[in-house]
Amino acid sequence: MNAPPSLTFAQLHANTESAERLARRILDRHGLGAGCARIGEASQIVFATEGAHIVKIFAPEDASFFETETVFLDRLHGRLPMRTPALVASGEVDGFPYIVMERLPGETLARVWDSLAAPERRALLASLGECTHALHSLSPLLFDCAPFRWEPFIADQREHAVAIHRRFGLGEEWIAQIPAYLARMPLASGPLVPLHTELMPEHVLVERSGGAWSLSGLIDFEPSMTGLAEYDFCAVGIFLTRGHREVFRDFLLGYGYSAGDLTDELSRRIMALLLLHRYGNVKRFLDRLPPDERPVTLEQLAQYWYGA
Repeated sequence: MNAPPSLTFAQLHANTESAERLARRILDRHGLGAGCARIGEASQIVFATEGAHIVKIFAPEDASFFETETVFLDRLHGRLPMRTPALVASGEVDGFPYIVMERLPGETLARVWDSLAAPERRALLASLGECTHALHSLSPLLFDCAPFRWEPFIADQREHAVAIHRRFGLGEEWIAQIPAYLARMPLASGPLVPLHTELMPEHVLVERSGGAWSLSGLIDFEPSMTGLAEYDFCAVGIFLTRGHREVFRDFLLGYGYSAGDLTDELSRRIMALLLLHRYGNVKRFLDRLPPDERPVTLEQLAQYWYGA
C-alpha cells in the first residue's frame, strides 16, 4: 500500500512506516530497490539503504532547500579534498521533492568528538580549515543557478536582526547592543564564495585508519549559498571549538590565515555574521555555556567563540 497523496509532510514525518513506503517507491523508481532504515532527526526525512544510498525527502514548502542541495551536490562532487555525496537522482513524488545521493563512508564527527584527544581535535580542525578554503576557492559561478541570493538575504537579516533575536528570546541587555555592533561591520565588502553554511559536527564525517582520524566527507548542503567566507566560520566556533581558542586558531591557520591575520577585527566580523546567520540563535547558544564562563557583551562573546 502506497502512502496516499493527501498525506501532509508533518504526518509523513511523524509516521516512519508511511515514510519508509515512500522512500521504497523512490528507490524502486530509480532501480535501486533495497531495504532502508530511517536515520537522524532532521527537519527533512532521511533514509539510508542497505547498500550505498541515502534518500532525503523534503517538505513541499522547502523546495528552495531541495533545489539548493541538488545544485551543490551536482557541482561539488569530486572537486574538494574531502568527499561530498554524488547526486544519484532527484525528483518529486506525491508532491514531495526528493534527492537520492551516495552514502559516504565514515561516521559523524559528533559521535566521536568527545572521545578525541586534544591533538586529534586540533589536527581534524586544521584539515577542516583546509577543506573549507578549497570550497571557498571554487568559482561562485558554478552555483549561480542555486536559489538563495546573498545580497537580499543578508540585507533582510540585517534590517530585522533585532526583531529576529527578540523572537528567539534573547535578553534585552543583549538586544540593545546589536544595532551599534552591526553598524561597525561593513558586511557588503569582500568577494562572495561558495558556502556550506553549517560546518557542524553532525555534517562532518571522519574515519580512523592506521591509528589516526581523518576527514572522510562533508554532507548536508540544504542551506548552502554563495556569500562572505567568514559566514562559514560561525558554526565552527559554536559547535566544534566551543570557546577553545587554540583549536579555533588551528582551523583558521589551516584555512590559510597567517598568525598576523588573526585579529580582533576578524573575530568581530565573524560575530556580526553570527548575528545575521540564518540559524544564528544567540539565545540558544548562550544557554549552552557554563554560567561562570558566560560573557556579558558582544565584544566578549566574539572573543570567547572566535578569538584566536
